[in-house]
Amino acid sequence: MFDLGTSFVASVSRDPKALAIVDGEVRLTYEAWYAKISSVVAGFDRLGLKPGDHLVTLLQNRWEAATLHWACQFAGIVMTPINWRAKADEIDYAVENSDAKAVAFEEALKKTVAARFAQNSQPETAEFSQPGTPTKTHPTDSPSDASKTREHEKSRPSRGR
Repeated sequence: MFDLGTSFVASVSRDPKALAIVDGEVRLTYEAWYAKISSVVAGFDRLGLKPGDHLVTLLQNRWEAATLHWACQFAGIVMTPINWRAKADEIDYAVENSDAKAVAFEEALKKTVAARFAQNSQPETAEFSQPGTPTKTHPTDSPSDASKTREHEKSRPSRGR
């Protein structure tokens, strides 16, 4: 069976040095982008996410969102993207109705996400403080905790299909 992950890996194999994505100053080849995607898959493992788990995302339309999309494809994670301008009650609705195990968000959305979790149970959260690399944090952590970075992993996604 041919799936999206297989098509991406085929592109990497066919021409790893070809330009795959451009977003402002960011220009990544298939090889470089695949390495970043692989690090996100490893981040899912660190968060304890498994195939079939749901992930709510609050990300602007940038290369990080596309990276997360591909990582979900490889890991078998069900991604539920919601508008990055969502209010706390909208985030609450999406998390509860998707049975999300984790939420991924940008630094700019930390206050909104924190408001959602102020009175509710918290799934794991992953903040994209280093572009393209999720960091395990809760939105109520101190800024220094939320800005921790992870070294990019060199391995291929461990759960590719």
